[in-house]
Amino acid sequence: MRATVLVVDDRARPRRALATELEDAGFAVIEASDGVEAWDRFCQHAPDAVITDMVMPHSDGLDLLSRIRLRSDVPVILFTARGTVQSAATAFKAGADDFVSSPDVEVDDLVALVENAIAGARPSQDFPHLEKRLVGKSRAMSRLRERISGLAPLRTPVLVSGEPGTGRDTVARALHEFGATAGGRLIRIDTGTFSSDGGLPECAAVYLDGIERFSTEAQSFWAERVTCAEAEGFRGEPRILASTSDPLTFRVCEEDTYQELRGALLRFALELPPLRELREDLPYIADALTKRIGGAVGRTIRLSSAARDFLATQRWPGNIRQLEQLLERAIAFSRGRQIRRQLVKELLMEAEDSLASIREQHAALERDALLQAIQQTGGNVTHAAEILGKSRASVYRLMEKHGLALSRERRGSPE
Repeated sequence: MRATVLVVDDRARPRRALATELEDAGFAVIEASDGVEAWDRFCQHAPDAVITDMVMPHSDGLDLLSRIRLRSDVPVILFTARGTVQSAATAFKAGADDFVSSPDVEVDDLVALVENAIAGARPSQDFPHLEKRLVGKSRAMSRLRERISGLAPLRTPVLVSGEPGTGRDTVARALHEFGATAGGRLIRIDTGTFSSDGGLPECAAVYLDGIERFSTEAQSFWAERVTCAEAEGFRGEPRILASTSDPLTFRVCEEDTYQELRGALLRFALELPPLRELREDLPYIADALTKRIGGAVGRTIRLSSAARDFLATQRWPGNIRQLEQLLERAIAFSRGRQIRRQLVKELLMEAEDSLASIREQHAALERDALLQAIQQTGGNVTHAAEILGKSRASVYRLMEKHGLALSRERRGSPE
């Protein structure tokens, strides 16, 4: 029996084009021109998947999504030509299975997302492998694994965003190893390892870690590479994966080249939830980390029930990375085969005191480096950004963070 897809778009021509491609791919298609009509069609036909424009008159895609989630877990994909990182975050928090933002959304890509969304709603052979890396039984973790499983076979760029310590590197590696570039070489590049003089490295995929910190030169280089790759249908060029811990950078930026790179990366974006939003998953995550760390040092050890319950009550500002570091210390200092609650509590208090001290030192060093760069360049933010290896937007944010301001003439020291 053919799967049924509900296509929702107030623009008749692109809606019909997508419907035709889906029909050619073997789907039965139902069409609707806005959220109100779509909800009626959904109730009448119970489709296997929904793909809807986010911005529509009368009732938009988010309204439709919220209605559907009250009744069903059917896959829902939102797309828009005017989206931002905040739009993506809103869509995923509302229960979307995927979100595509681009002024030039390709029909073939949308069809592929529908195919993967429907496949992801059924048992997938890839999920057992992903579950070993991305542990948890919550709906948020299940959706994340589904989206990774759907994006991995594509060769399009993907942006992975999330707070520090949420596992951006893990997700980037999963996209590479479970997808179209599996078996090839993945090269990780950050602000300290990039040089445009060396050209494009020979590899199957490139991971641009902390893209918001890349210099204007680096942004221009990778924007050009993305444009070339897209012209070739993303064949023959390394796949580009990127991560950011500061997704707001992609909304507020002045450089034209950065805008081009931003548009390409935001077409397919994954937002990783912080650990504080995964409380029901934390016991599974903690047990998996304990088993892995213990195995690495040749020990069979586990968390006590009291220790596990205590861990679930903490906020974890450093996310999974902070939890992992704590468990490494707990395993090292535990003498028996069980990690006790009191030891975990003591180690967490010690870590918090140490972290506060480190943050103070880091803030002082950061401010001194920023002040020196601004003074050295006479208040020229572009040149200061080059010295610091950051984008102009990052320098402006640092200035605001540390209470520094430029004179109107943009000369001399910050006021």
